[in-house]
Amino acid sequence: MIYKHLNFKNDRMGKAKLFKSVAHSLRIAPNETNQIISTKILEWDEEKSDENLVWASSVSSQIIKLNSLTDEQKKTIQESFIHKVDAEQKSKNEKSDAVDALSKYKAKVNKWHNSLTDNSDNLKIFLAKILEEKEIFDIEKEINQLSEFEFARKNQKTETVKKFLQLHNEVIENKSDIARNKVFIQEAFFKIPAHNNVQIDAEDMMLSIASFYSINFPDYPVKLIVFHGDEIGNHPHIFVEAKNKRTNKYDLLNAQKQFVNDNIDKIKAEYPDAEKLDFSNRSYSAKKLQAQYFQTLFYQHTNKMLLQYNVEAKKLDKTKEHNERMRKIEEDAKKPKVEREASFYNAQLNDLKEQNKELNEQNETLTKENTSLSESNAELTDSVESKKMSVKILDSKIEYKQSVLDNIKKKMNVFAESVFSYIATFFKSYEFEELAEREKVSKAYHSFSDDDEKQIADDIIEKNAENLSEKNAEKLRSIKFMKLK
Repeated sequence: MIYKHLNFKNDRMGKAKLFKSVAHSLRIAPNETNQIISTKILEWDEEKSDENLVWASSVSSQIIKLNSLTDEQKKTIQESFIHKVDAEQKSKNEKSDAVDALSKYKAKVNKWHNSLTDNSDNLKIFLAKILEEKEIFDIEKEINQLSEFEFARKNQKTETVKKFLQLHNEVIENKSDIARNKVFIQEAFFKIPAHNNVQIDAEDMMLSIASFYSINFPDYPVKLIVFHGDEIGNHPHIFVEAKNKRTNKYDLLNAQKQFVNDNIDKIKAEYPDAEKLDFSNRSYSAKKLQAQYFQTLFYQHTNKMLLQYNVEAKKLDKTKEHNERMRKIEEDAKKPKVEREASFYNAQLNDLKEQNKELNEQNETLTKENTSLSESNAELTDSVESKKMSVKILDSKIEYKQSVLDNIKKKMNVFAESVFSYIATFFKSYEFEELAEREKVSKAYHSFSDDDEKQIADDIIEKNAENLSEKNAEKLRSIKFMKLK
């Protein structure tokens, strides 16, 4: 089983990556305005879209089909991730103006305080008290107390103190923990690779990862859960807010460090020498161990759900093969999704390569049969001197058949390449290119006048159609009936 989580920071790069990741999760297809690259549609199988599920608190309290959401609803969910933190950052920026103003008014009150030379003066004691206060003021109460004193320019100075009290309260009430380098969203997913041949109910997978976060990190709201059944290897994604709803601190990562240390005894089942980690020195080794320990705890939680399927997720022994596999997984994860080894697009390309391999094997068989004919002819020539003329005629026939066979093979190779080029356009968004390739392959098909040639061409079309969706198979077969201009 593979488990991974990604952290998105409150900066331009972090928000851009989150925006793209949510677009992928919600299956937001590219168009002229959303700046999503066209290759995104090659990351999933459109014909399996009905198998995708979603839970989003802003849409429904239940798990529903992802394709039941409108494009507008998907866009609203996507933008809500960014709008919320942007609003908080904007509010904080505005509050920084209040902090500046508070400093100015505090300086005025402090100057008044320092101008009073008698330390036993009740007015000076009052001013000292409000200058040192850290909590919220009862402004009316404080102003009433100030009004009991006699001092010069009373109205003006009273307004100055009142403004100081108001700014003091505003700054304290509106303190925010958001900062440009803070992680504000964490995305996590887990997948049981397809080669394990394990089928797990979609909702069981969604509820399992949701309960892991809700049980262990209850103060950090789950914002979105999506299940993908249209890729190679079904899996759920979860998006969790990093802001603690009780303290308003963006400290999910600290909570996860504490979670690992609080459960160190459970980890010892897999790592007998495990001890609580010291995160104060920010060492790479501590981070690496935390990731391993956290994954172990996630496996232990998920195994409770997998028990009903007689399946257990566990850590593989660190053999040379395992280390090489993990290296490839890490390298694969850095690539765009469409280029990854287990992507839907690559699975279809591998099928086409397999078909091409079969065609090459058929060509080799034909070549061997021709070689056998040539060898028989040579033996006949050596043994029957009297039939030299007949042999020469036979040679001519063989040479002719060879040329015919070579011509057929050449035509079929060209035709097969045209078929592959046409099929490749099914997974792109360029209609003009698809029409051009379709006309090209149709012309190639209709150029065959010999029944044998057409039969081989039909076999090539059917071989490829068997590995395509019904829609794409029908498009491929239709070239046989296309009217040429």
